[in-house]
Amino acid sequence: MPLQALLSSFGLVFLTEIGDKTMLATLCLSAQYRRPHIVLLAAMLALAFASVIAVFVGVVLAATLPIDFILYLSGALFIGMGVHALIRNSPDAEDCKQPTTFLSMVSLVLLSELGDKSQLAILALAAQSLFPLLVFAGAIAGFFLVNLVGAYSGDQLADRIPVTMVRKGTGIVFIAFGILIILGFM
Repeated sequence: MPLQALLSSFGLVFLTEIGDKTMLATLCLSAQYRRPHIVLLAAMLALAFASVIAVFVGVVLAATLPIDFILYLSGALFIGMGVHALIRNSPDAEDCKQPTTFLSMVSLVLLSELGDKSQLAILALAAQSLFPLLVFAGAIAGFFLVNLVGAYSGDQLADRIPVTMVRKGTGIVFIAFGILIILGFM
């Protein structure tokens, strides 16, 4: 079970963040400043903070709500996010905003992540897991891998992977996870 918590959060975050607005923000920042290590550090600080919030809220929900309710709510949340990803027509046109300081880079990434589907997925996984710290660790590893690619590849990656295709794949994965959670397989 501990390994499942780690791998589930890693896989979900990795899959949902490819082509997401947070990765696009990292791509933009990296393309602008040509300092990928600084951009990656700023992104990871913001994502770690957002993930701590999600895990904390998930643990609080797990302590206050019945587990069956949490499981069905988590499953429904995943299915809803999956359907949303499948029916959304236009990709997010992330404007390459021009933050001027390290703190403004952190703020840009944090604001793009708050309430995002990956943060909600982390919350849902933490709420149903006995190992919320492993959910956090898996999420951070997933964020790191995606944003490492984003920071060091600049806008080249966006030219090779159509965002709409990634979004549809993410939708299918979320729906599958939601069904597996509701049926008790996760």
